Amino acid sequence: MEPQPPLPTAPNPHGLQHTQLKHDAGAQFLDPDQAKKGSKRRPRFCVTITRYGSRPLDVDNGAGGCKPLLDAIRYEGLIPDDDPSSIEFQFRQYQVKKPHRRTEILIEQIP
Repeated sequence: MEPQPPLPTAPNPHGLQHTQLKHDAGAQFLDPDQAKKGSKRRPRFCVTITRYGSRPLDVDNGAGGCKPLLDAIRYEGLIPDDDPSSIEFQFRQYQVKKPHRRTEILIEQIP
């Protein structure tokens, strides 16, 4: 798989650099044949957040706690939006010992 080129950045009022605007997000993942035909269809993505923690969370706390993470992924332009028409969201969790605690995020384009 070829590495993806970096996303274009734009200044914001706080002087920080952020990736391209939300309406352009995901454009780099479009099928080249669709891009040639001028397709305006936004790609859909499956976002899976997997939490490896020492104690399992209640389902509502685990999924609800992912909101800031999904917002950051959207804000950085990795997904076009976080509405149901743009993404399929999955939250998983596994119990592990303390040295192995982590969070993994998998973003896959849905054909």
